[in-house]
Amino acid sequence: MALVTLKQVNDALRLDLQGSQPGYAADERTPDIELKIAQAEAIVLDFVQPKPDPEWTDTTVPGQVTAAIIMAVKCLLDDSEESMAMLSGLTGTAGADNPKNPIAALLWRLRKPSLA
Repeated sequence: MALVTLKQVNDALRLDLQGSQPGYAADERTPDIELKIAQAEAIVLDFVQPKPDPEWTDTTVPGQVTAAIIMAVKCLLDDSEESMAMLSGLTGTAGADNPKNPIAALLWRLRKPSLA
């Protein structure tokens, strides 16, 4: 189950998707945005350590995680150099401690770095 909905992403990013909720089937961008939501969730959850147990649902996910997922979706849609730098800062290595990375800043409290 998705941690953020297509409606949340549509509203937050002001995408103006066409069609009725929840599927926005009339908008040709919908499949791509749904894919990017899944990708963003995977990116964000890979950064959070340890993994939440029990797993979060759309009703139990912390607000900062929802915000981070929506920001990651925006980065994936934008595809600019700055956006890709924000996503690369979530690798857990170089750049993850960059105070200018707003996604990492939202998630840092949920991360316990592993020791090598």
